[in-house]
Amino acid sequence: MRTACLCLTFCLAAVCTVGQNNTGATDFKNFRYPWSHYSGWPHELEWLDASETEHIQLKDGRWADAVDPGLTFTGLTLENVQFADVTGDGRPEALATLRYDTGGTQYSHYVYIYSLADKSPKLLAYFHSGDRSYWGLYRVYGRGGKLVVELFDPEKRTGDCCSHGFVRTIYQWRGGRFQQVGAKQSGTPPAPSRIPVTVFGTHN
Repeated sequence: MRTACLCLTFCLAAVCTVGQNNTGATDFKNFRYPWSHYSGWPHELEWLDASETEHIQLKDGRWADAVDPGLTFTGLTLENVQFADVTGDGRPEALATLRYDTGGTQYSHYVYIYSLADKSPKLLAYFHSGDRSYWGLYRVYGRGGKLVVELFDPEKRTGDCCSHGFVRTIYQWRGGRFQQVGAKQSGTPPAPSRIPVTVFGTHN
């Protein structure tokens, strides 16, 4: 029992330390993000214009898009924020992942990458993934000072919702942008979709 308590105390302390070191005073759940409404679904990852002047404001992690008030929720939801060195400078950047729901079964992801070197976050780049098994986001993370993006492989899809394969692309920060390095790699995810879906394609 004592061992379990010590372990729990250590784990809680570790979580608090990570939060203090990485997030600072930035509240990504109530944050302004650049946003240009999509005009169509990209076939693969699409890097967007970081100088976009239009912004949306998240409130408690959500922003409702007034495309059609009669639909179920349409808009952006903050899924998570990670902290990792993806520019090779030895300092962590913030990777904020937002899911865009269309009000139907389709959804895609936007990933915003911010430098935390200054007092306020500075947007370095952001991208839009495809829809679910059609190059939808599986994972994004930092490794060895580089950005790693894994998208579901449409060649191995089992319907629109799911795929039994992913394609990994590694990016290096060069000349003020992320550039692909090396060849793309294939893998098998432990789950065929990023979030649980019902047989009707709706979120659980």
